[in-house]
Amino acid sequence: MKKNGFVSTSIIYTFFVIFLILMLFLLNSYSRVRFLLEDYKYDIKNNFAHLSTADVNLYFLTWDVNRQEYEYVDEMPTFGYEYESEFSYCKNGSNIAYQNGNVSVTVNKKDTCYAYFKEKDKDIILKIYRKESESGQKTLVNSIPNEAYKLTSSYCTNNATIEFNESTRKFKISSQTKTECSVEFTKKDMDVVLNIYKQTSNGTYEYDNLKFSKTNEMPGSNYSLYKYVCKNNTTISEINNELVLTTSGKDECNVYYTSADFKVEIIMMQETENGVSGYTTGKLYSRVYQTPVTNFYYVGYICEDSSATVKYENGTFIGESNNQTVCRVYFNQSNNNSVNINYFLEKSDGTYESVANVPEIGYVFNSKKSGCEKGSSYQVVDNYVIVSSTTQNEVCNFYFDLANPDIQVLVYVMNRSTEKYELGSVPAVGYSMYSSGCTNSASIEYKNSQLLITSDGPTTCTVYFR
Repeated sequence: MKKNGFVSTSIIYTFFVIFLILMLFLLNSYSRVRFLLEDYKYDIKNNFAHLSTADVNLYFLTWDVNRQEYEYVDEMPTFGYEYESEFSYCKNGSNIAYQNGNVSVTVNKKDTCYAYFKEKDKDIILKIYRKESESGQKTLVNSIPNEAYKLTSSYCTNNATIEFNESTRKFKISSQTKTECSVEFTKKDMDVVLNIYKQTSNGTYEYDNLKFSKTNEMPGSNYSLYKYVCKNNTTISEINNELVLTTSGKDECNVYYTSADFKVEIIMMQETENGVSGYTTGKLYSRVYQTPVTNFYYVGYICEDSSATVKYENGTFIGESNNQTVCRVYFNQSNNNSVNINYFLEKSDGTYESVANVPEIGYVFNSKKSGCEKGSSYQVVDNYVIVSSTTQNEVCNFYFDLANPDIQVLVYVMNRSTEKYELGSVPAVGYSMYSSGCTNSASIEYKNSQLLITSDGPTTCTVYFR
């Protein structure tokens, strides 16, 4: 009896030890799984903006005061930044909001969203504006203008003082607290009257056996300074497509511009903080005299003659028109860090043509031909290319091939400024399909912001949105 009792007690103790070991093992596994779960949650939260397969791709951008542009950041900024609701948006119209330090997105379909933040913790912020005349529009610029401009106004918050040295053309700002200063430069009145003439086919003024028309503005980029005649001793030269005058007093000059092809005059307009309305609704533009190379991308054109067309190929504009006309080409600010992006679409003959916008239907990204000249990395999200560049003046070329060469789609979108249809891509929001048609009895349907085409053979479809 004692022997059997001893064995029974040993068995009970053995089971108890095994149970204790099993419990310790389970608790350890639970803790490890819980730790890994938290780690994954952290990774998902911090890499949310980079998930191309997610329903929402969220990108954060912050304003760089020195470079005067927005740049991508890896995570949402917190201390020292404020959310800019007027700039933040989603490509497909989802609702993006900021509350209690968090950005939230309400979606009902796949979307890509951009949250903009502006730094508010700089001790001294200096904004420089330039005007071409007393009554002209002011433009935000990156640097102090040259001697042809004079300081006409300056102001600082919080009672800070600001001084400008005309000889060194530098500012001295003194402040006991944080301050924001705004300065304005206006082009000097040289007491010289300029009469500008541009070469035209039906001009009423003649000079050197050429015909010219008088104009109230500087001719476009396809015109060059030909000659000038002044009553007194004023000399005129051209630097970066701008006239530089040297004079000792009042004078009047006739300035003549010629062009090898003067049927279509091209004037470049660049998105600025202060300007006039232009190609894109809600954006302002000011004229520039050189094609923007970095931080801007071409978005389209508007011609005074609606039958005129402008082609954009590798940074060069080519205008075609049966009548002499003026076309304004527009550039919007790019969200990429000093990157000039060129897009190329495959044509039916296998060659590529340069286009302004990323194609949304009928094309696939060609990764073998695409790339950046200085090796910057990039990612493609729904045919939208995002470049991560740490290099100044990067140039990237991206190629898109026809997804199905037998099916081609021409999309025309009404420009609400001119009320004319222009060739473009399927608009995301704010437009509805007005009319459509396909060759060879193919059918086309517009659903969920996408065009669906059904065809038994080669076809070309034309769609109008307004």
